[in-house]
Amino acid sequence: MNWDSSPAQVFFDNPMTSITDGVVIFCIAATLIIFDAVLTLLSIFQKGVCINQRDLLMKKTNKELKAMLTGVKRISNLNKKQLVNLILVS
Repeated sequence: MNWDSSPAQVFFDNPMTSITDGVVIFCIAATLIIFDAVLTLLSIFQKGVCINQRDLLMKKTNKELKAMLTGVKRISNLNKKQLVNLILVS
């Protein structure tokens, strides 16, 4: 150690400190990735694996269903069940 160098400079030049910093950063990143993966797996129970498309479409309004059927003629007087059936067929 030189007398003209500051203690902070000696601390940052130490190879053990830089290796430890790298390991700590890796552990933090790995923990965040694992935490995100666990949250994704747990969301399966809430959202479901296979969502019934008919139920999903029944939650939409008639205006949204008609917007999905652009280019189809004679849909103005259809009810919601008929619109959903028409979407599922096409």
